[in-house]
Amino acid sequence: MLVLKDLSLEIPGTNMHHIGLDAFSQPDEETVLLYGFNNLLSNDLFETIKHYKRKIYFNVTMPTEFCSYHDISLDDKFDQIYTICPYSVKWLNKIKNTDKYKFIWYPFQPNYTMDQAHNKPYDVCYHGGIHGKKYINMLKILSRFNYRYMSMTHGINSLTQQHLSFATETDLTHQQKIDVVAECKMSVCFNNFSVRAEHNDLQKIRSQPEWRYNEAFKASEILGLCPQIKSRFNEAAACKTLNLVERDPWNVVEYFYEPEKHFVYFDDLNDLQEKIFEISTSWDSYQHIAEEAHTHFLNNYTTEILYNRIKNNENHSYRL
Repeated sequence: MLVLKDLSLEIPGTNMHHIGLDAFSQPDEETVLLYGFNNLLSNDLFETIKHYKRKIYFNVTMPTEFCSYHDISLDDKFDQIYTICPYSVKWLNKIKNTDKYKFIWYPFQPNYTMDQAHNKPYDVCYHGGIHGKKYINMLKILSRFNYRYMSMTHGINSLTQQHLSFATETDLTHQQKIDVVAECKMSVCFNNFSVRAEHNDLQKIRSQPEWRYNEAFKASEILGLCPQIKSRFNEAAACKTLNLVERDPWNVVEYFYEPEKHFVYFDDLNDLQEKIFEISTSWDSYQHIAEEAHTHFLNNYTTEILYNRIKNNENHSYRL
């Protein structure tokens, strides 16, 4: 399968620049995979491959792209679309009367962590943006421990900019970021995102056809949330760092990993603080969970496995 990328719309330094799908590309005249959001908006690469019998697009933006006036016909030019949102897959297949939308995971290249000794002097980390009050309060809780918070200083929202004082590292390379994650016992993960009133996100969601059929939107009005599996989960699992995951109405992570076997839930920020204290002071009792997740990741969710799964026309459509 030939793999081509156009990352011109991806913020420099973000994860899409490091998944390395193109490293597994093989010469092929029938099957081609494109990735990078610009492939939806531009036909530059598509024009060069439109004669292929099987044209595939790998999409990691669902369902966030529907918090804009997104035209769902943009991907009609592809024969298959692999994406990380199981609910959007079901919805789009239903309203378009097709089966070309496929569920898959957000991959990670394990070579970034193979040389890590996994000495873990830090209790807990978070890396990424600040997207509301719960993130601010989460940072305040983390700061009570021996923590790491990694952030970029470019391409970030104003709230993240306002809280850079919490950052212990900024503008790390991808490898440097993974090195820090590997030095932490725990990593905090929210597998959801906020529906922003100031950006009229709810109005934009409602502009999508038959939007109520998409289970990803079921709490958008009441809770102001939508689900999205985060790449940081696989990154932490690859680093033998224990994922602390916020429990939410979807728990989309359970499509890939088992609670208590591969990760630990927290129910609110008070619970998060208690879990960090308990695990950091009793690491020997929890380390096996991080080890199990590491093995499960290597056996199932690397970039190479994803490449072969798509090449063989397979998806990931089950809960464990």
